[in-house]
Amino acid sequence: MASEKKPASAHDIAPTATHDTVLPTSPDELEVPELEQEAVLLERLARLGVGGWDLRHAFELMAEEIGRFVQHDAATFLTYRPDRCALIVGAAAPIGAGRLVGGMQVPCDGAVADIINGSLSAAVSMDTATSCCALESDLYRAGLKSCISIPLQLPARHGGEERLVGLLNLSSRRRDHFTSTDRAVLYRLQRPLAVAIHHLLVSERTHTPPFFERSVELSKMRSVHELSAGIAHRLNNVLAAVLGNASLAIEANSNPHLAQYLQRLYDEALQGVTVVHAMQQFAAAQAPTTAAKVHLHSLIGAVARITDGLWHHQVEAQSIRLECSDNRNETCIALANAPELREATVNLVFNAIQALPDGGTITLSAVSEPPWAAIEVTDDGIGMDTETVRRCAEPFFTTRENAYGLGLSTASGVARKYGGHLQVHSRPGHGTTVRMMLPAADHGI
Repeated sequence: MASEKKPASAHDIAPTATHDTVLPTSPDELEVPELEQEAVLLERLARLGVGGWDLRHAFELMAEEIGRFVQHDAATFLTYRPDRCALIVGAAAPIGAGRLVGGMQVPCDGAVADIINGSLSAAVSMDTATSCCALESDLYRAGLKSCISIPLQLPARHGGEERLVGLLNLSSRRRDHFTSTDRAVLYRLQRPLAVAIHHLLVSERTHTPPFFERSVELSKMRSVHELSAGIAHRLNNVLAAVLGNASLAIEANSNPHLAQYLQRLYDEALQGVTVVHAMQQFAAAQAPTTAAKVHLHSLIGAVARITDGLWHHQVEAQSIRLECSDNRNETCIALANAPELREATVNLVFNAIQALPDGGTITLSAVSEPPWAAIEVTDDGIGMDTETVRRCAEPFFTTRENAYGLGLSTASGVARKYGGHLQVHSRPGHGTTVRMMLPAADHGI
């Protein structure tokens, strides 16, 4: 569908176009490129989406990951309020970039309005100086001279329509910066980004259940949680100061030789923030929370939908199949906390993905073995030797690069604090089976 022509601005597929062109309405109409290390990227986006992060910091890390493939100077996520016909800034990266801050309201007009109502699949502004769109005018006043915007939509379910999560805008200080290749890359990331941000928004609206005391073991867990959370909070404050000052120094610096060291300082501090958040995620798994009945068949179905949305392209690229063994004739109810189990199970699925570099099958099951109710994740991948199996649930133990070694330890912590345990069976070349054994509802905790 052709974009509306403006006096000296174009929202079209060609970065140098000055005339109306036809915009693709779906990723299928563009040649979507394969991305280097796409599996690692999708895993990171997924972990951000289900890892208990707040939207502001998670989005900054998402923007960093996107920047590996689409160069930009600022990224903004906005939600749409139809009652106000306005966009609300949900997060910006770097924080405060483009003078757009969380909660700020921006009129929904021009090409952005066409994206919201489905007339356009994306909008590229070659020169924000001549744009009539309020969002792009705000970006221009912040020194950002070109931008690209795409909708973030959840996949349709049960024959319904796709659901809009919000709008992603990437902007640059240079004119004519974004290309059709950049849009193709964003199309490829559109779905996992939408799913991850949707889960962050849902998580922010969910209240954490109150703590309760039930044993000396839980008291110890509380102490570990409070100590870890306190340390992580202090480190976060230190790293926030480093990030803030490094960012200011980068902007003020005019020495190219010094710039590389300042950028390295900023990147390492941002990596430190990622590690601290991983520590917080692990500590939260040890903190006692209220147990309730959890229907494990429903839970693994939800996990299957989450993971399918987050690594759809990786499944196609690596020929990975996710099978959900859902025998609802068998009652399988555990006493635990559903959000924690869901997060831990997603982590187990992503661990299984990493064990299938050449493709294979992941089977997700709910198993009733009184007095236990178990969640089982099985893969037919590379497997682990005896020593790796022995240490795999240790915090920060990992055999992979770009990993923190907290997936299995977090799952183990979740199982233990409700009176259960983790079982791991594996042999090199014969795959791995991981079971979270939890007290069945009929047998108490």
